[in-house]
Amino acid sequence: MGLARVFVPLLLFVFGLYAVAPAAEAPTRTDYVVQLERICKPRTEATRRAVRGVQEDVRSEHLSRAAPKVARAKRIFAKTVSLIGGVPRPEADLAKLARWFSALHRESKALEATVDALRDDNIPRFQRVWADFIHQANKANNVVVAFGFNYCSFKSSRFR
Repeated sequence: MGLARVFVPLLLFVFGLYAVAPAAEAPTRTDYVVQLERICKPRTEATRRAVRGVQEDVRSEHLSRAAPKVARAKRIFAKTVSLIGGVPRPEADLAKLARWFSALHRESKALEATVDALRDDNIPRFQRVWADFIHQANKANNVVVAFGFNYCSFKSSRFR
C-alpha cells in the first residue's frame, strides 16, 4: 500500500509530461529532401562502384560476370529504400510519397528480375526486364520530380 502511494503519483506525473510534450513536427519538404539525400549519396556512390564494368560485360555477352555486380546494386538499393522509408515524411506530401515508395518497390522487383536474367544468361529476357527496370525507375522519378532529388533519383548513367 505504501509503494502504491509513491508510484501512482509518480506514474501520473510521468504520463502527464508525455501528454504535455509537443508532438514531433513533420519535416518540411526541404528538410525531408536534405535528410534523404544524406542517406542516398553514399549509397549511390557504393552502387556506382558495384556496377563498374557492367555495361562492358553485357556488351561482350558476359552476363554471368555482370550478375553479381547488379545483385550487389540491388541489395544496396533495397537497403536504401528501407532506410529512407523510416524517415518521417512531410504531412503535405504523404500521398505523393506513398506513390513514390510504391514505385520504388516495383523498381526493386524489376531490378531483381534483371539479376535473375543475367544469372540465367538469357539475353532476350535481360533486355525485356532491363527496359522494365528503366521504365519503373523513370516512373518513380516522375512522382517526385518537384522534390529536386539528385542522389535519391534514378539516373541510368550511374549503371555504366
